[in-house]
Amino acid sequence: MCRFLLYKSNSPILLADLLTRPAHSIIMQSFNCKLRLDMRRPMNGDGFGIGWFDEPRTQGCIFTSTLPAWSNLNLQRLAEKIKSALVFAHVRATTGDTATSESNCHPWQYGNLMWMHNGNIGGFDRIKRQLQNALSEDIYLSIQGTTDSEHAFALFLNMLDQPRTRVEFTYQELRRAMLDTIAQINEWLDEAGVDETSLMNFAVTDGQTVVCTRYITSCDLDAASLFYSSGSEFKSEADSGEYRMVKANKREDVVVVASEPLTYERSDWLAIPTNTLLVITPKLNVHLYPIHDKYWNPHRRQLTG
Repeated sequence: MCRFLLYKSNSPILLADLLTRPAHSIIMQSFNCKLRLDMRRPMNGDGFGIGWFDEPRTQGCIFTSTLPAWSNLNLQRLAEKIKSALVFAHVRATTGDTATSESNCHPWQYGNLMWMHNGNIGGFDRIKRQLQNALSEDIYLSIQGTTDSEHAFALFLNMLDQPRTRVEFTYQELRRAMLDTIAQINEWLDEAGVDETSLMNFAVTDGQTVVCTRYITSCDLDAASLFYSSGSEFKSEADSGEYRMVKANKREDVVVVASEPLTYERSDWLAIPTNTLLVITPKLNVHLYPIHDKYWNPHRRQLTG
């Protein structure tokens, strides 16, 4: 499986302060992840991608590569120059025998919407044609790669009204579309008799609101890890150089969501419960919503934080 992180703040951050410099940065996670469910293959070296927005209500920018994130010099250069208040980053480990290609690297973009995924849809080949047939022509033609992740994005887009031309959506709209996407995938999997487990840690943004999920099609198993941290500022300490989430007041000016904590300061990070949806509003309010479907289990023991 992959690793991802997202950052939303009132003020821009240098990408290096998220991607390369923290003790357990996304670059470190590309070759030294700690919390993968399948540790037989601890590398996330099948490409990477970063996405960022310069201004609200404008289309974001994406840079992807099939090179491992730890050895891409251009990523290092860009990270030292680019600042943004909304950042998506992803390091990939292929699933389902999909090709290592730029078209299969996360994140993807459609209009103002940006999407990434950690996990896999079990038995995806058995519902792929049905999913494609459900899409509008424009959204179907936008698919460039072969992954279950990009197809899930297409299905999500199909749940929205005018996803290409609108510059913003309410968080309620994005939340509803995300829940409908998961529900529709599960319905098709059930109809196809698929019993393989699916892991659907999805993240989407329109440049202002962020919606992400930590989700698994199981009542007992734990989903792929996902954490969040919020505070006044995410920065390095002057004396030690170690990164911390500074909490100078009760306001939330910064929210970071990551597959694994970027630092080893455990008190800075909270685990998102399994089968939960997280919303970051344009005003940086964080809301957690249990996903009440047949896989919801309030007594589930969280195994990976």
